[in-house]
Amino acid sequence: MSRTARPAASGRLGPAPLVAVLLVAAAVAGLSGCGGQPPLTILLISLDTTRPDHLSAFGYDRPTTPTLARLAQEGAVFTHARATSSWTLPSHMSLFTGLPPGLHDVVIDFQTLDQGHKTLGQIFQKAGFGTAGVYSAPYVHGKYGFDRGMDYYERGTQEPMVFDLPPAQQRAQIELREQIGHKEITSQLVTERGLSLLDRLSQPRKLCFLHYFDAHYDYMAPPRIASRFVDRAYTGPITGKNAEALARQLGPTPAAADVEQLEGYYDAELAWIDENLARLLARQKQRGELEQTLVVVVADHGEAFFEHGRYGHRFDLHDEVLRIPIIVWAPGRVPAGRVIDSDVSIADVLPTLMDYAGLPPDPTLDGRSLKPLIDGGRLAPRPVTAALSFFPPGPPKPDHYDLSEAIVQDGLKLVRKVEVPWSPDAEHDIDQPPLVATATIAVYDLAADPGEQHDLAGSGDPRIGRLTEAFEEERERQREALARFQPQGSGPQIMDMPLLEHIRALGY
Repeated sequence: MSRTARPAASGRLGPAPLVAVLLVAAAVAGLSGCGGQPPLTILLISLDTTRPDHLSAFGYDRPTTPTLARLAQEGAVFTHARATSSWTLPSHMSLFTGLPPGLHDVVIDFQTLDQGHKTLGQIFQKAGFGTAGVYSAPYVHGKYGFDRGMDYYERGTQEPMVFDLPPAQQRAQIELREQIGHKEITSQLVTERGLSLLDRLSQPRKLCFLHYFDAHYDYMAPPRIASRFVDRAYTGPITGKNAEALARQLGPTPAAADVEQLEGYYDAELAWIDENLARLLARQKQRGELEQTLVVVVADHGEAFFEHGRYGHRFDLHDEVLRIPIIVWAPGRVPAGRVIDSDVSIADVLPTLMDYAGLPPDPTLDGRSLKPLIDGGRLAPRPVTAALSFFPPGPPKPDHYDLSEAIVQDGLKLVRKVEVPWSPDAEHDIDQPPLVATATIAVYDLAADPGEQHDLAGSGDPRIGRLTEAFEEERERQREALARFQPQGSGPQIMDMPLLEHIRALGY
């Protein structure tokens, strides 16, 4: 099963810190940039499907990510960050909007972001930044709204994605495009295209979003890296290829050797991505821009390795799929060795970037800046929430989908799951009220039971009542915020095909 993780250390580890070579950092403040502001490059790095407990920066006992470990030691690391969902689309939309899924309302495969919501690119473009992005998976495609406000938003794959095809070809090629996307190795291309886009941005203040998909199955890291993490004497079925299908065949309680081999191939992908991040930072240094760069590393969700009987991510809201890393690094701006244990959300990243860029806070965003915590201050505690809309596997059930909502507060997690009516003949009618009679609730004490193996619901623990009240208060707060929102039209659905056919073709 998962290898043992140790608490993140606040001291320095590894080679001489990057900050030691950045001798001109203090002088940057005197340089004039856009609107009298000093030059600034923001690198927002999204690591798809990345668990913090498999990263060196978070005490993992394998050297998967030395580059990220150095950034964490020379900057700030958040040890209790969570995604807003357990799959790519809604979680990335929270990253780009500073909103939870209940407010940005992009929760099912065909939904696009309403034009009334501001995005990362639009906010920074309006502030005079050059903006660019590179994405390497279909659920971060510009068609969902991620390209809004981006001067450049480019695909980081050699092969086209299904959304790049004419509508008439999408239905016929969706499965093929999905298979190709899972097998293509993309980290090197994402890095090169990101550096190329930074060259094309002429503004002294710029923001570049880089999405690295290789940690998502299938596992195709170069053999020279994979050989360091997998058991070469292993004779079982796990090869890194067709990982999701092979893992499903193992059943809910596979042999430890099979899980170790699966995790080994996953670790190799993390090491491959880390190697490319080292290249990215080295090139920034060669260009003379590293000393004026803010690096923020985040993941969109984690991955389950049978902790609850399944492999993958888009099916529940346990912490193996919700816990994510957040690392913030900037010489002269971020204190070195800062380890922050507060519960925070991926929705907090956008307000944090705005704060470091000197942009005024936006009251329409739900997230909040984490800079006060990084600077050693405090923020009032607030619950962290997540949501997942999921069509159950097995025999078709076209009359409903499962909606799971989670809240984390004071060391406890509550997950509520209900059925929501839905009809294949009315795909956009997904805002029907839930069938409360179907509700199931699970409660976990994350301090005493971090693996979430013991459900406290029905135990009579008095904390559950308080947590339930907080859950309802948070849902009401989001409903009121959504009622104040003025929709401006979402545009057409993302694909010209029925939703269930789309989801089943993708293997969900």
